[in-house]
Amino acid sequence: MRARLLAFCLATGATPALADCPLDLGRGTGIVFFSEHFIIALRPDPLRLEVGAAAALILNVCTKGGEPAELISIDAQLDEKHVIAEVPNIVAGGSGRYRAEGLTLTAPGSWEIGFNVRHGKDVERLTHDLIVN
Repeated sequence: MRARLLAFCLATGATPALADCPLDLGRGTGIVFFSEHFIIALRPDPLRLEVGAAAALILNVCTKGGEPAELISIDAQLDEKHVIAEVPNIVAGGSGRYRAEGLTLTAPGSWEIGFNVRHGKDVERLTHDLIVN
């Protein structure tokens, strides 16, 4: 796992992130995705998302330079009819670590989760699909 993470970081030019803003979420699980300026590591809690069940997301939000970034908001959409009714409560843990609580996805399918992130003047929206059974 560490070898793959290191290879990913070297390929994306994000090696400082290993020291300042770790991408390891524990338990050997998680998803890492990135944009031009940011890297997000996330792990759902529980790991298996189920229709109508409240879940949380454990996140580390970093710049590609390895500095912690600010998670502004999260939203989710399956299609025009299915969007999250309540915005998850984001609890900051410091150093780019967050826990978003109260994410309830109301139908099966591939949900697009949107993350609005900021560091200084850089603000971006990153998205990632999560499958709900």
